[in-house]
Amino acid sequence: MTLEPAAALSTSRYFRGPFGSEYHAAVEPMAEGFIVTFAIYRRGGNLTIGSKTPNPLPLEAATKVFDKLVSSKLANGYYSCIPNNS
Repeated sequence: MTLEPAAALSTSRYFRGPFGSEYHAAVEPMAEGFIVTFAIYRRGGNLTIGSKTPNPLPLEAATKVFDKLVSSKLANGYYSCIPNNS
């Protein structure tokens, strides 16, 4: 079974405050699996990009990493600008 890039997950989270920031995360297809990538920008700082999964994982495993990452951002005060969006 082959999944197209459109099947990947992505989200954006925002943090208010004097040093507000944006956090973007995505599950992206790579080789024979999927990776979880992130990008964070803090006001007045640099854009930082990276990967939470250095090697491609099956979609189910990558989705678990993505969900844990999103949950941790929500627990730290990040919010979505769209109501009821996970």
